[in-house]
Amino acid sequence: MRALILIGGEGTRLRPLTLNTLKCTAPIVNRPFFMYQFDLLKKYGVKEVILSICHMPDKIKKYIGTGKKYDLKIIYVQEKKPLGTGGAIKNAEKFLSEDTIVMNGDVLTDVNLKKMLSMHKRTDAIATIMLNEVMDPSAYGLVQTDGIKITKFIEKPSWADIQDRWINAGIYIFNKRVLNYIPAGKNVSLEREVFPKMINNGEVLIAYKSKGYWIDIGKIDKYRQVNFDLLENRFKTDVFMKQKKYNNEVYIGKNTKIDKDASLRGPIVIGNNCIIKSGTYEPLVIIGNNCKINENVVIEKSILWDNIHIGKNVSIKNSIIGNGCIIKDNSILNEVVLGDNTVITEHSKLGHK
Repeated sequence: MRALILIGGEGTRLRPLTLNTLKCTAPIVNRPFFMYQFDLLKKYGVKEVILSICHMPDKIKKYIGTGKKYDLKIIYVQEKKPLGTGGAIKNAEKFLSEDTIVMNGDVLTDVNLKKMLSMHKRTDAIATIMLNEVMDPSAYGLVQTDGIKITKFIEKPSWADIQDRWINAGIYIFNKRVLNYIPAGKNVSLEREVFPKMINNGEVLIAYKSKGYWIDIGKIDKYRQVNFDLLENRFKTDVFMKQKKYNNEVYIGKNTKIDKDASLRGPIVIGNNCIIKSGTYEPLVIIGNNCKINENVVIEKSILWDNIHIGKNVSIKNSIIGNGCIIKDNSILNEVVLGDNTVITEHSKLGHK
């Protein structure tokens, strides 16, 4: 069985972090996001993954390659122009298996794909759609059901429309018959066009209601949350725990040096080849690779990407710092998001007090 991941978007909601970085390669606890999706698929026996790409296609092909290093075969299908969720699937038609797992490229979940596939086969559905229950469904696509059968899709519902809180979670198992409802070469939305058309035509769409972990990482607040969820073990992974344990809940990479006068209170993860001098590091801090942090620095609830240089007497709280940034002495950053290669001059104060 093959899987298709839709990663053609520009990641506009994550700007400025995605001006130079593809959303699917954005680091989640110092590991590219797509690798967590690959982990899920491999867990359930998927060996071939189709990647639907559009934005910066050459960059993503170079980054991910053939898939050999991930123990997968990668097939690239490129959109010449954005085709929407439906159009992207139609564009990959010749590579799809009779039943194909389809994933949005910004969803992290621990859904049981074996159980989902079993339900799909048992019901002979044209499509089985993972649903997730959220507190506020108004920003998502609300799905109404009668038992396990899907009866209606409401995109961006008003509160008057909300009777329950189950949303389309962006994980599907599609029979190839779905492709009959998608015109070739056109920008088509699954949620607004394809699914309603199938329901009106009497097709069986099945809801797989998952109680497990699920998050759409596509917004800054959700990107921050997913990193902290992993640190606090809300999403189960042992990836960073394989690193050297510096002390309780503090994990460091290879060739990283930490000054004896640095105070670190985990959960904290630090990447490879870093220099950490004296300072205070409070819980929920992620520091990438090749970072140098000078004396008397305070960092808490923040995510730092790679190749960052931080001067003396700097305070960084509730912030995300992109690759290659330089933050000079005596600066204060609170609730700030910096794109790659930003330079913050001495004595700067950015964000909220």
